Amino acid sequence: MLERIFSMRTTIELSDRTYALLRARAAERGMRGFSAIVEEALERELSEGGENDLLTSLEAAEGAWSASEAQEWERAREEAWSTWQPPADRSSTPTS
Repeated sequence: MLERIFSMRTTIELSDRTYALLRARAAERGMRGFSAIVEEALERELSEGGENDLLTSLEAAEGAWSASEAQEWERAREEAWSTWQPPADRSSTPTS
């Protein structure tokens, strides 16, 4: 398993169904959020191939983008973040 060195916030898109299922599972566990559930699932998924396979994949991907592709991606990312607004509070959204 990869050692957890730091935490990083990220945004992922989930279907309404997946969001509702995650909220329900978190509630069953007495949790307010579902980050821990998502992290557990990702760790399982990534460890199925083994840590060495993941590291090999990461090493193989290094340099896969040209400098101009990386700059374009970074520009698009910065543009997206500059206009991002937090979603409305979904904690009151029904899960069924």
